[in-house]
Amino acid sequence: MTDKISVIIPVYNAEKYISDCLESVVRQTYKNLEILLVDDGSKDGSAGICLEWCKKDARIRLLQKENGGVSSARNLGLQEASGEYVTFVDADDWIGERMLEKLRACIERDKSELAMCEFREVNSGDRKRLAWKRSGGKLSDKEEAEQGRKAAICGGENTSALSVKDYVENCLLAGNTRCWSILFDRKTIGDIRFPEGITIGEDLLFLVDLLPYVKMVSILKSGEYCYYINEEGAMFSGFRPSYMDQITCWQRACGKIGQLYPEYVYKGRIALFQASLLTAGKLALLTRQERKEKAACLESCIQAAKEAARDRKAWKGLPAGYKVKGILFLNFPALYLDLYHMWKCGSI
Repeated sequence: MTDKISVIIPVYNAEKYISDCLESVVRQTYKNLEILLVDDGSKDGSAGICLEWCKKDARIRLLQKENGGVSSARNLGLQEASGEYVTFVDADDWIGERMLEKLRACIERDKSELAMCEFREVNSGDRKRLAWKRSGGKLSDKEEAEQGRKAAICGGENTSALSVKDYVENCLLAGNTRCWSILFDRKTIGDIRFPEGITIGEDLLFLVDLLPYVKMVSILKSGEYCYYINEEGAMFSGFRPSYMDQITCWQRACGKIGQLYPEYVYKGRIALFQASLLTAGKLALLTRQERKEKAACLESCIQAAKEAARDRKAWKGLPAGYKVKGILFLNFPALYLDLYHMWKCGSI
């Protein structure tokens, strides 16, 4: 009997997308699955769609809870998971038919605690083509070529194994802070959970907490995970107080990484500096009056950027563009926000 994989899918107002996601999961060539749908208090028809899928496939189970955010939904899934391995899939994404088979094979080959694959960004056009192909339709030669190009962006079927130290330096601190597209050994996760009350950066802190229990990480250089670029999502919205979470998370991560790998903490501070400027950029899109009301948020961005910039190695490692923007932001923050607003919005 093959080991069971628990697939945890947080669901919140995902009625437009959840069927595409589930179709890709139930079609996996690796069949011994437990599919846990965690409805996080959806207000649309998501729960009803999930119940219909439960009737179609006995491997699917629906868990329902009051809205508490993606971290609390994943944590409930971890509490209920019975598989020897665990993976997370977002409800608006989908995965390649052999993704779990390939990742499981990597773990078995490398004796690693987790295996991760590359991802490729997809959009609403890709979703329409996916539905067309599943209904028996045939794509044009041009569309097939475009799909092949996207699949090849992340490389072929190359695989490698990294020590946890190399993983921290070359993956985690290089921006690969996602928890989806990864297959985890359940024993390695143990009692570690996602931090609740945080909406941006929770993946990073979860992965950092795992580091003391990881020796090897398998890398599959193939874009098996399809990450949906939702233009209605948070990444394309205006400033929200939750954007401050990414600064908080990088500050916490720097502290933890500094205890484990002090030689790499400067890379975390580079990420902290960039997160501070990215958050300030969101603030800049507000009107001047709205910015005054968010003065405490701006001050947090300034202080975090100063904290990171004090590390000379981190400052030296920043891209040139960030250095120029950083000098302006740290010395003339109000002017920086006005100029950014004019650049993005056309006027103050």
